[in-house]
Amino acid sequence: MRVVAIDFETANANSASACSLGIAIYEEGEILDNFEWYFKPYYRYNYFTNTHIHGISEEDVMNEKEFVYYYDELQVIMKDALIVAHNALFDIGVLNAMCDVYGLNHFTNSFIDTVSISRRVYPELYNHKLNTVCEYLNIDLSHHNGKSDAFGCLMIMLKAMEAYDTYDVEEFLKKIRINIKHNM
Repeated sequence: MRVVAIDFETANANSASACSLGIAIYEEGEILDNFEWYFKPYYRYNYFTNTHIHGISEEDVMNEKEFVYYYDELQVIMKDALIVAHNALFDIGVLNAMCDVYGLNHFTNSFIDTVSISRRVYPELYNHKLNTVCEYLNIDLSHHNGKSDAFGCLMIMLKAMEAYDTYDVEEFLKKIRINIKHNM
């Protein structure tokens, strides 16, 4: 099963203001790629109030392409993949909002949330924020960097699978009683 971990960063509080997308791809027992795209937010939402969180400013993306230019490539990457994200409803919401503002079809991939996985597998943690879980699992993380966050998210899932000595995603999710969700 192909697994694609994603992490969006937004310019502001609007879901349609994505300015970066980190991606980590896992298939057949190996990490195939880990990268990040920067893009200029949709014109209506092209103002930055979240720079203090992720460090991305308007100047950093003003010469970048918009999300719509990555859509076809993202379709290829996501084809038949299970999406994994930390606080997945946020990232799926951003993905859907970006498709909506450009009039694109939504991705209909199934997805899972590594917050749910970490709560089930590591209940002893005082919280299940990405940086907390990564620190606990000794996963190197540059928090709020899309590439690093996507990789950290993927590693949380892989380390949890390892803890259960299961390397099949569907079997692992059955063992820990987490259901795959479906994007509409």
